[in-house]
Amino acid sequence: MPKYFLFLVLVFLSAVAHAQENQQKPNPFVADIHYAAGKLFPMHPNFPKTSFTNSAEIFLGYQAYGNKPWHRLFNYPRIGLSFIYQDLGNRAIFGQQFSIVPTVYFSTAKKETAKVYAELRYGLGVACFTNVYDSIENPRNSEVSSIFTWQYTLGANLNWNISKYIGLQLGGVWYHASNAHTKLPNVGMNNFAIYTGILVYPFGKFSRNHDLDSVQIDRKWHLNFRFGAGWHEMGNAFGSKDKKKYPVYTASIYTTRRLAKLITAKIGLTYRYYPMYKTFIEEHKVFDSQLTLRSSAFIVFVGADLLLGHFAISLEAGVNVYKPAYSAFNDYYEKSKGFSYYSKRYLATRFGLNYYILDPYKHPRNNVFLGAYVSANEGQAEFLELNLGYVW
Repeated sequence: MPKYFLFLVLVFLSAVAHAQENQQKPNPFVADIHYAAGKLFPMHPNFPKTSFTNSAEIFLGYQAYGNKPWHRLFNYPRIGLSFIYQDLGNRAIFGQQFSIVPTVYFSTAKKETAKVYAELRYGLGVACFTNVYDSIENPRNSEVSSIFTWQYTLGANLNWNISKYIGLQLGGVWYHASNAHTKLPNVGMNNFAIYTGILVYPFGKFSRNHDLDSVQIDRKWHLNFRFGAGWHEMGNAFGSKDKKKYPVYTASIYTTRRLAKLITAKIGLTYRYYPMYKTFIEEHKVFDSQLTLRSSAFIVFVGADLLLGHFAISLEAGVNVYKPAYSAFNDYYEKSKGFSYYSKRYLATRFGLNYYILDPYKHPRNNVFLGAYVSANEGQAEFLELNLGYVW
């Protein structure tokens, strides 16, 4: 652990030194480094024993100060990349984890001179594991079976600015890693940790620019279309039936409207076709007619997007009004009962990122976007999805 932490410190210091070479130019560069101690959350009774986790993290990015219309709308957040190392408390089974995560910190500070303020952090990126599931050599690691997975971070912290150049941090964070059911087993890795660190502004905090405060918001309803494809395996979180990858095809039509400057609300209908369900139906003779239709799902959903420049953090929740194959599939593989069964049967959730080709503040309509999502039954990942969409 110490040698990895030292490596991160050296990267951090070199980045600061490089930034100081260009201090004659205005630069909102900001960096922080922190140490976190936590514990893996046991997701099932046979979860292996672990000690405390140890993590080191470096964030390199910039402090929004008002040169973009959306900066003020989100109270001048910090945006950048987090480089994370985690020792997961049981190297023999779980190994170590390395992650690169695009991260945003939303601040409560009313002024750039605030001494004490809170931040909410959110990140979505990629993780790499040194020790994953193997049916012979590492059968007890049902949490992670892919070397590369999605990495999600969600947390909050308090900042205390000692000066315009340096601040201290204390906070808590949830690190979650999952491959979105693309390879099984995939229970997922959940590390809950407390961290402390130092925040550095090499050129001092910038005065906020209010020239773009009067942002004009388009409050009209807009029609959206999106088409996507994903993939997953047949089985449950603890194992795959045949290790085969099955595609999922999706299409959605929905309307969007900007609300309260910060949020775009949406409501619509999604269609999904699951070849995996069709294979399951044929193998187990669940239905004897209309197999393609009965391998499909129709979802009525609502959702919200948080716009950050060309990017949008997107969340959706909906109701499976038609998904006939799930009940038999659950009886054979998932074996959920009671509330767990009904929530997974009817509640469809979806979260991820969109990237708009044109600035959505300047081009609220006639815009194309790309998206990457994890689609889930309630909170259990069902498949990874890539989208192409258009705002009318």
